[in-house]
Amino acid sequence: MACGLSFEDILKKDNNWLLFKNLYKDELSEDVIRETEKMLNCRTPGCGFAKYICPHCGNIKTISFSCKSKLCSCCGKKHTDIWSQTVSEKLLNCDHRHIVLTVSDKLWPFFINNPPLQKLLLDTAAKVIKKAFSRTENVTTGIILVLHPFGDDLKANFHVHAVVTCGGLSKDNSKFLNVSYIDYNFIRKVWQYEILTALKKAIPQDKRILNPVIDWCFKYKTNGFVIFADRVIKGSKKAALGYIARYTRHPPISKRRILDYNGDSVTFSYESYGKEHTKTMPKFEFIKAVLWHTSSKQFKTIRRFGLYSRRSSAKYERAKSLLAPHVPDGAAGFNWRRNLALFTGRDPLACDKCGEELTLFSVTYPDKSGVFKTIEKDDWYYEEAPVKRFENLRAADEEAPRRQICMPTMLC
Repeated sequence: MACGLSFEDILKKDNNWLLFKNLYKDELSEDVIRETEKMLNCRTPGCGFAKYICPHCGNIKTISFSCKSKLCSCCGKKHTDIWSQTVSEKLLNCDHRHIVLTVSDKLWPFFINNPPLQKLLLDTAAKVIKKAFSRTENVTTGIILVLHPFGDDLKANFHVHAVVTCGGLSKDNSKFLNVSYIDYNFIRKVWQYEILTALKKAIPQDKRILNPVIDWCFKYKTNGFVIFADRVIKGSKKAALGYIARYTRHPPISKRRILDYNGDSVTFSYESYGKEHTKTMPKFEFIKAVLWHTSSKQFKTIRRFGLYSRRSSAKYERAKSLLAPHVPDGAAGFNWRRNLALFTGRDPLACDKCGEELTLFSVTYPDKSGVFKTIEKDDWYYEEAPVKRFENLRAADEEAPRRQICMPTMLC
């Protein structure tokens, strides 16, 4: 049974983050430090805040902003929900396959903390999928790839998830052709050959280390690298997208899997080959195992190719016009007020004293240099005739209905 602590809680307990940062200061990147400290400040004034005022009783309520860190469970869930909803709305109205391409564990060390090779992994996966779908029909498919760099046990486990259209646009753009069958044995072997060849070209300086690994892969992986694939995605495409994207903006371990923290070590559960296991690690080793999976700010773990590439917008629109109209998958887009009200049973913008709806009055946020700035109500109001700045909050709120409001974009 879970102990009720999240990864964030463990960092906060016993001064663990400050001790860990001091212990591994030479190994921690700026990205890791930034994302971790953003997470620790999530929904606190350290991330900025908005002040609301009640027009009825004058009560003021402060609501802190979320951190949007790649390590934050709450923000990660929000990001995944928004992304999967947005992408599912843009998916072409045709069947899609979910394919997972893996590589030998002997290759995993080459990808650790190496964004160029991780990009190579994604680019090569797209190349192989395009080849597989063009064997029977020369079509342009739609491909969305997501890199997963770890397994449930927190060790490195580099593999690529792909969502692919079951068919594509013909060469002359005249029709959308369905491809109901692809040869998975072909994908396995071509994937193995292409990624090993690409690695050999990309890191020639490591030939003495890499060549024996490549030779071993060809000798003992005679059927190619393992892939997993379903014929088509069953059920909600939005749910499938959320599943494969859940760790792009989320810590590698969820709260429900942390079973115990005793001040010195952490015990957590993980699944392997359909069986449940537990693992205990010294607390700093556990923290290190989670944090090293944090991708750099510039690296994109999600990439789109073919019809879903931004460069192929004309082909995408053509394919879209040849297919039946898109059927919305799931509920409306994310709305923090609605979601929080559903979760807590209380409207966050209702006055705690009288229940009236609150009015936004000011926004305070840190700029790029970390200096806090405040935008007050009059700063985003517009009116034809100049109006002097209000000093009294109640007076400002009483005048509000006679003005036209334009909310700051940073609140979105």
